[in-house]
Amino acid sequence: MKHLYSLLLVFTFFACSKEKEPIQGELEDFVLGEMSFERDSETGFMGFQGSITKDGIEMAYTKWNEIFSFYDVKNGRKTATYVVPREGPMAFKSMPEVGGFLNDGGLFVTSSTGFTNIYRNDTLALSYMRDMEAYEPGKYLYLTDKRNAFHALTDNRYELTFNPFEFMAFREGRDGLDLSFKSWIGEFDGEGNLICKSDFKAPYDESYSQSSSGGNLLRMVAEGKSWAMFPYSDSLYQIKNCKVIDRIKLTKLTPFPYYPDTYVGDRNRGSWERPENGALNLHLIHDLSSGMNVRMTLVKNEKDDPEIKDPRQRLYLDENTYLLLIYDSEWKLRAELEVVYPPGTRFENIFSTSEGLFINKPEQASEDEYEFYKIDLSRFSD
Repeated sequence: MKHLYSLLLVFTFFACSKEKEPIQGELEDFVLGEMSFERDSETGFMGFQGSITKDGIEMAYTKWNEIFSFYDVKNGRKTATYVVPREGPMAFKSMPEVGGFLNDGGLFVTSSTGFTNIYRNDTLALSYMRDMEAYEPGKYLYLTDKRNAFHALTDNRYELTFNPFEFMAFREGRDGLDLSFKSWIGEFDGEGNLICKSDFKAPYDESYSQSSSGGNLLRMVAEGKSWAMFPYSDSLYQIKNCKVIDRIKLTKLTPFPYYPDTYVGDRNRGSWERPENGALNLHLIHDLSSGMNVRMTLVKNEKDDPEIKDPRQRLYLDENTYLLLIYDSEWKLRAELEVVYPPGTRFENIFSTSEGLFINKPEQASEDEYEFYKIDLSRFSD
C-alpha cells in the first residue's frame, strides 16, 4: 500500500506539472464578440495605433497623416480629433510621419529628417531637430512601419526604429537592403539628443539584399521591456540600452518557411514580388487585458491574377492567410489561430486595449462603421 501511495504521488506530480498543449484552430472560433468604431465621412484610412488613458478615460486612437482621432474603447464612438498644425507658430514643418504619446501624455510627432514637435494640452511645448548627424552620417534612413516606429520609455526617453532600405537603388543597379546595417534602433532623450544606437545585424544572407520588406523591424515595448523581431526570422531579441541582452527562438506549430520578396523589372520600371508560400512577420502586440503576447505572421499569399503587378491594384485581389501566434509572458506558445482574408478584403489593423485584442473583420457591412473581432486571450493562459 505504501508503494502504491508513492506511485500515486509521482503520477499526480507529473500530471499536474505537464504543460498545457498549445491550441490550434480558426480565429473565428475564439472570437469573444465584435466592436464597431465610428467612421464618419471625413475619415480616411483608420490606422489604429493603440490606446491611451487621458483624464482617467481609456481611448483607442488612429493616425492619418496629421490627423489623430480618439475613440471610446467601450462603445467605439469618436470622442475627439486633433489636427497637428501645418501653419502658424505651432506648425509641424514637414509631414508628421510618426506620432505617439509620451508617458506624461505629451503628443510626440516626428519625421525621418529629424524635425520633432511635442504638444501638451493642444499647445506646442517643445520643438527640436533630433540628433541624426552622429547616427548614420551621410546615409538617409526612414522610419519603419509608421504605427510601430516610436516607443516611449521611462525617464523621458524614447526609441525610434529605422529602416535602411533604398527603394531607388534598383535604378543604379544596386541592392536596396544593406546587409551590414546595424543601427536599427536609436534611443533619444526628451530633447532629441542621441543616447545610443543598436549594433546588431539582420540574420539574412545575400538572397535578402533586394527585399523591400526585410528592413521592417517589428517592435514591442511593454512592462519595462523592449523587444525586436525581423520580418524573416523566428528569433526574438530583447533590447536594453540599444544592446541585445537576450535572444529567444519563438516556437510555432505550423512549419512555415521564409522567402524574400525580390525586385522584378529593369531600371525604369518594375515591382517587388512575393512568393506565395513565403512567410512574413508583421506585428508584435502585448495584450493589455491578459498580459499575453501576440505575433502576427502572413503565411500564404494566393494571387488570383498574377499578371497585375501594381501593388495598389493588388490590395484587394489576393487571398491572404495569417496566423496569430499567442505566447504567455515567458514567450511560451499557447495558441496558433488562423484567419483568412479572401479577395475583396484585406487585413489592416490589430491593436489591444483593456477590453481585449482587436483585429479588423474581413467583411465590412457598412461604410459608417469599422468592424472588428474582439478576442479574449486570457482563455489561453494557465
